[in-house]
Amino acid sequence: MKKILLAAALLLTGQAVLAQSESSSYSVVSRGGVQNTFVHDYQAIGINPANLGRSTSFIAFTVAEFGGFYSSQAFTRQTLKSAIKLTTDSSLGEAERRQLARDFTSDNVLNIGADVNTVAISVSVPKVGGFAVSNRQRMIGHVGFNKNFSELLFLGQEAEFLQDVEPDETLYVSKLFDGSEIKMSWVNEWNLAFGRKIIDLPLINIYGGVGYKYLQGLGLYEFSSKEGKVKAYNALSPVLDANYDDYLDDPKFNYDSADGLLNPVGRGHGVDLGLSAEIIKIVKVSASVTDLGSISWTENLLEGQDKGFKFEDVARDNADNEDFWKDAGKMARTIVDSALVFTPVSEMKVNLPTRFRFGAGVKIGQRLEVGVDYVAPLNKAPGNISQEFVGLGIDFSPVPVFRLSSGVSTGAGDKINIPFGFAITSPVYEFGIGMRDVTAPFTKTNPGASFAMGFLRFKIGKPQLL
Repeated sequence: MKKILLAAALLLTGQAVLAQSESSSYSVVSRGGVQNTFVHDYQAIGINPANLGRSTSFIAFTVAEFGGFYSSQAFTRQTLKSAIKLTTDSSLGEAERRQLARDFTSDNVLNIGADVNTVAISVSVPKVGGFAVSNRQRMIGHVGFNKNFSELLFLGQEAEFLQDVEPDETLYVSKLFDGSEIKMSWVNEWNLAFGRKIIDLPLINIYGGVGYKYLQGLGLYEFSSKEGKVKAYNALSPVLDANYDDYLDDPKFNYDSADGLLNPVGRGHGVDLGLSAEIIKIVKVSASVTDLGSISWTENLLEGQDKGFKFEDVARDNADNEDFWKDAGKMARTIVDSALVFTPVSEMKVNLPTRFRFGAGVKIGQRLEVGVDYVAPLNKAPGNISQEFVGLGIDFSPVPVFRLSSGVSTGAGDKINIPFGFAITSPVYEFGIGMRDVTAPFTKTNPGASFAMGFLRFKIGKPQLL
């Protein structure tokens, strides 16, 4: 099986404009990710299960909410156009390729993700609390390249570091590509959450909650070269149609063939914990820790070792291959294939992207609610945010059946965002659309997009107080 390092890099850069969201909830995206004091009913799953104790409906459910995002601190609009063009037109000029190599030299080339809430339902049980269950697909990717990797990817044999290579010199990924990383994951998530009121006082109500998630890993890929150490592994479900023919005869390779709908190659468990308070029924304070746990990847699992390569040997083996010399991407793939040697491993445990979340908000009358959020990564697991996130969110209802949302947010490896969205609401049905940053698609530098939509949200009845 060919190593997929460069294939993954090209896939991520080529598909950036098609990627969708950090959250499937349009109301969350409409506030730029601000949510800890706003979410309730099934929306509290994965954010703060304590908020289920103050559900707004007896039964609430949704089908097929979806969203997605992409962002970059390296791109300009022209860079993005050239990168997309390169995936279909290999005749891109040298000047444009050199500009791409410069632009892609960044530890934050690209962040992409998709989030699909296939089904979710919550029920508020009098004197017991609120329960919620859901199924969600979570996909996320992150790319960063150092100068050598970027030049190899776009310039091939013209890359600066290749000009100084001695004929018999062995080059190692750990040194050559230090600072580069590519991370991707796809997880099928089953959630069960519960929240209830735990303290009832005249001026303050305090709620507690816990969530459990059963995780089915469908795809994991990581390549990173940091401080002289290389991490390279992948485990891909048969649904992704990966070619593992080279490893089928190895007794150490635990192969999973396609005999089911999704065929997970990893399994794990996670826990969410939350507390929230409602003060004089106006002020809300909320804190939670989410995604405590891990996934064990046990099937179709390969780990790469940096064995180094000699460019002289690679060039000699491809002397008659015109594509090797003309196509920088193929040259890069061949070189990396020569350096990384993948072998089967029985198990790899990967921590979930654990985060601390805090929010505070105030409701002003019946039409306006304002909240602030702070989110911090508690580990460097694949899929976690790279930096702290802060945001201010606003919900405003000029009339009872129409809600506008906006705010401002920044962090998590992204620039300052101005979100916007709207929802059509009624006592039993809700429809909405949201964008995380209305200016992002039109900016010349650091373009991005984030979109979420839901059109099958339903509510039945009012919850009875505990």
